[in-house]
Amino acid sequence: MRRFVLLITGCMSWCAGIVLIFMAALTFADIVMRYFWTPIPGVYEVVAYLGLALAGLVLPRSSLMKAHVAVDFVTEKLSGKPKLIVLIITKVLVALFFVITAWYFVGMAQSFIATKSVTMTLKLPFYPVVLVMVFSFFVQGIVSIYQIFEEEGGARNE
Repeated sequence: MRRFVLLITGCMSWCAGIVLIFMAALTFADIVMRYFWTPIPGVYEVVAYLGLALAGLVLPRSSLMKAHVAVDFVTEKLSGKPKLIVLIITKVLVALFFVITAWYFVGMAQSFIATKSVTMTLKLPFYPVVLVMVFSFFVQGIVSIYQIFEEEGGARNE
């Protein structure tokens, strides 16, 4: 399980890096084009799409690496079994939240496909970015469950 989680989150991080480089290059090209000729049409739409995809792609890996902000002033005062129980309940709630949200996004993507919703300038469909979020949120749910068994299980054995 550990290899799977590390592999999938690593691949997502690489994809996020590529997206970030493309966003920067597109923004730079738009600035240069704006200065010399005319701006690139629809650059704001593309950068907004890519920014949303970027946020979704880095979420599971940052959670796995504990690169997020954690407010643990309650749990640091606990010790032993109560602390473990609170941590497990928190991870289960986080996993449920992300899986339920991903399921909701599946319905949203189906709605966007059925109504053929597109952006105003470039006529890009909405659903691909929503599907990236679905995938990212499902992986985040898996990462949260993995953390329960890997980290909290390891804490019990120490």
